[in-house]
Amino acid sequence: MRTTRLPIAATIAALVLAGLGGAASAAPSGVSGPSPAALTVTGPAEKVAKLTGPGSINATDTRWQLKATDLGIMWDNGNGQVLTVFGDTFGNGWTGPGGGVGNGATIDWRCNTLVRSADRNLADGMTFDSAVLDRAGHAGTILPCKQIDNNEMTVIPTAAISVGSRQFIHYMSVNHWGDAGRWYTNYSGIAYSDDNGQTWIKDADARWQNTPAWDNRFQLGAMLRQGGFVYLYGTMNGRFGNTWLARVPEGSVLEPTAYRYWNGSAWVTDQWATVPVATGPVGELSVIYSRYLGRFVMTYLNESRGALVLRTAPTPTGPWSAEEVLATTAQYPGLYGAFIHPWSADSDSPYLYFTMAQWDPYNVWLMRTKLTGGGMFARSSTDFTGDHRSDVITFTQNDLGDVYVAPSTGGAFAGGGKWHDWFAPFNETALTGDFNGDGRDDIATFTHAPLNDVYVALSTGSGFGAGAKWHDWFAGGNEIPAVGDVNGDGRDDIVTFTHDGEGDVYVALSNGTSFVGTAAKWHEFFAPWGEFPALGDVNGDGRDDLITFTQGSTDDVFVALSTGTSFGAGQKWHDFFGLTGESPRVGDVNGDGRDDIVVFTCDTNADVFVALSTGTGFTGTTARWNDFFCTAGEFPYLADANGDGKDDILVFTQAATNDVYVGLSNGTSFAAGVKWNDFFGLTGEREF
Repeated sequence: MRTTRLPIAATIAALVLAGLGGAASAAPSGVSGPSPAALTVTGPAEKVAKLTGPGSINATDTRWQLKATDLGIMWDNGNGQVLTVFGDTFGNGWTGPGGGVGNGATIDWRCNTLVRSADRNLADGMTFDSAVLDRAGHAGTILPCKQIDNNEMTVIPTAAISVGSRQFIHYMSVNHWGDAGRWYTNYSGIAYSDDNGQTWIKDADARWQNTPAWDNRFQLGAMLRQGGFVYLYGTMNGRFGNTWLARVPEGSVLEPTAYRYWNGSAWVTDQWATVPVATGPVGELSVIYSRYLGRFVMTYLNESRGALVLRTAPTPTGPWSAEEVLATTAQYPGLYGAFIHPWSADSDSPYLYFTMAQWDPYNVWLMRTKLTGGGMFARSSTDFTGDHRSDVITFTQNDLGDVYVAPSTGGAFAGGGKWHDWFAPFNETALTGDFNGDGRDDIATFTHAPLNDVYVALSTGSGFGAGAKWHDWFAGGNEIPAVGDVNGDGRDDIVTFTHDGEGDVYVALSNGTSFVGTAAKWHEFFAPWGEFPALGDVNGDGRDDLITFTQGSTDDVFVALSTGTSFGAGQKWHDFFGLTGESPRVGDVNGDGRDDIVVFTCDTNADVFVALSTGTGFTGTTARWNDFFCTAGEFPYLADANGDGKDDILVFTQAATNDVYVGLSNGTSFAAGVKWNDFFGLTGEREF
């Protein structure tokens, strides 16, 4: 029976279905916006594991009376955990399908709940370690709600983020659920917690009141930390509006008057002066920076298409690419929500994980899609034995932290033995180079935030020694580290690109036992937002230089030559090479001592194009050196596999086959690919 506090189950079901329930199964419609030059995702997303409800890997129904719930908004708490908040949650009286279906007296409706996880191995799902409880064995509501229709039906989290030790949730106060994909909010607001999400305060001043016309532009949100600001991407209530953008200094998140709104060219105080940064229809959205792509990623439900979609942009303000489909209602009926796992996005892996809810059975899944066109790191040499032939290496980047090497015999990569049993785990960036100048390449790892350390393990020729800290503050935030000998002393140094609006480049030189001193700025504007940076000795003077592929609208290639103490002014060396979505690489493919540029389309054409260095520019625009190498989802690389002084093309197939193919260079083209190893570089590992 119904009570005076809880609406009857049928009413709840109808209202929730109209709001945060399943997407409408409509035929795809055209979407405005620029079309990307190449696809970012390789195919449909796949289910990894069921996270909530009966039969889930977390058994949330028996552990915390969390039998049915939706959304699954994740964020890094800044202290080694990912926190996840859910929307309307129901207990053991729930019968489904959909939200709110069951006995009103036992359905145990909570407007929102929160769980915590420290699981970094997402390949088999995400395990929850704890939940915010209101009594033993029962997940409690974290943001109070009235549960009164046409007043405050529910309070739903829409985004979350941490700044220091404080957690923030952006939420909406729902007045009434309307037709499918449409609902009406009283206001949106920000709540905060100073005890890791255990208790929350809804700040009464941190609110965006809705209008009588129900058209305030910041009723749902996605939150992004970048460069000292918190960016708030907003939509109107419902799923059929555009996306607008505001930002605030990260110390003023609770002060609405401190927010500034993007009008297309400047940050202004008037939210009504905003212009859309992404055209709709946009449902609940998630925005994050992808280290692998070196671009910002936005995911959301397009209700009209009945699909979860992904878009990318070089900067927080855009321009955002056209939509790419992650999953459809034909594959997963009643799907909605697409919230990106923050550690997944912060890794060097091409696999991007996100949560997806389904209306029936009103639970949340962990999903995975594979990205292409990334691998945002510069040239990294791999001759670990010192025989002048490049080998292949893979870092498992999981809780084992193993490193495997398969040395080159000149005609194959032999075996694949473990050379280190704990190096570059999880989201660290692993690179290679000869840091002590002994002719054998070593391994380095950049830990990134919060420590920003750099560790090195030297090669013995048959293994890597113990890791030792060589620098204690380098390549923080979203910076892109690289390795190269920039001063020409025979020892590889470390370089980092801030890869933001400032576009700074910092260097720490190797002395053979460490990277010396505080990082020094060697260039003050190179490879900013959205560009693809690299290192290589393009003029053959023995010093590695800066290279950037602008991609996007210009597709230019710029070079800044090393003087041994700094990098000179950027100069255009090519005016059309390396389109968005393609994979640029750098290496000496004709053996003349100067590094050239190579691009892999990694699509159905699987072409490989080369532009050779003259010492003052790169020549060639349509010089195709191979017409079938690296298909979608594979990872390409350059290395001198047979030791003849010319870099060859390599590809790691990953997925089901885990093969390594090589196409040898003859100085004017690459030969057809030949399998050199039939089991190396598994899904989720980082190899080169």
